[in-house]
Amino acid sequence: MPNSAPNIRAIYNPIAGRRDLSAFLKKLARELEIRSFNLEITPTAGPGDATRLAGDVPDDTHAVIAVGGDGTCRDVATGLLGRNVPMIVAPAGNENILAKYFKSKATIDSLVSTIIEGRMTSYDVGTLNSKPFILMAGIGFDAEAVHRVTQSRTGHISYLTYAKPLWQTFWRHRFPALRVTVDDATVFEGRGLAFVGLMPRYAIGLRLLAKAQHDDGMLDVCVMPCTSKRQLIGLSIAAIIGRHVRRKGVVYCKGTRVRIESPDDREVPCQIDGDVADNLPIDCGIMPRAVKLLTPPLK
Repeated sequence: MPNSAPNIRAIYNPIAGRRDLSAFLKKLARELEIRSFNLEITPTAGPGDATRLAGDVPDDTHAVIAVGGDGTCRDVATGLLGRNVPMIVAPAGNENILAKYFKSKATIDSLVSTIIEGRMTSYDVGTLNSKPFILMAGIGFDAEAVHRVTQSRTGHISYLTYAKPLWQTFWRHRFPALRVTVDDATVFEGRGLAFVGLMPRYAIGLRLLAKAQHDDGMLDVCVMPCTSKRQLIGLSIAAIIGRHVRRKGVVYCKGTRVRIESPDDREVPCQIDGDVADNLPIDCGIMPRAVKLLTPPLK
């Protein structure tokens, strides 16, 4: 007789964060089996592999659990674009911005309750040169630091992994010239750094895009003029206390199409969701409510 128990796929990144996830997932599988769910556990083999694995799940899959950091969640979401199979976030990275936004936890009790009585929601997905992102694109300083982390990464990482790359970037960054166009209107020209995204929260709790909403069909854009290390320190302090938008020259707006280029054709790095992306020029767009999420029940 065929097994009619609902199927769930857990896709996990073996090098996410600082702990081994396999034992945790085996325990989750046992708890779900008691509740008549089948859990298939699949590790990723490299960057982007989660997209292929998520894309291969059958349409009748109850949910796909993305176990890892925000990059793993992005890759799983990419594989589920436009489908009715929802994603569940099980945070196992360092920042876990998406998980914090939806109050998702990587505990057995939280995941079981989400699977059984979770709330369904839809989530916008952004694109940078057609590559999807779920949080934010950064252009300039933070992207340069991400590039340095990526070049030196060999396995699990922690906040300490970022210390040296951030320090090197602080001393070597040259604050590129940017031209930012939102829905065909040029909103900024000058040296600085820019962020385009769907999520209010950034790393270490900074709310760089404080007005962003995950399902409004819009990209939030924040551009900060910056020409020196002194200015960068000032902007950082202002961002920590939530007053960066009030600083002179800062641009904050919303749109559906964003183009950022370097007028002097310099090689300017970009990042999406904490991973390396294309250098400038970039074109960002929005796919409204393109992914379904199963989030923890209200308590």
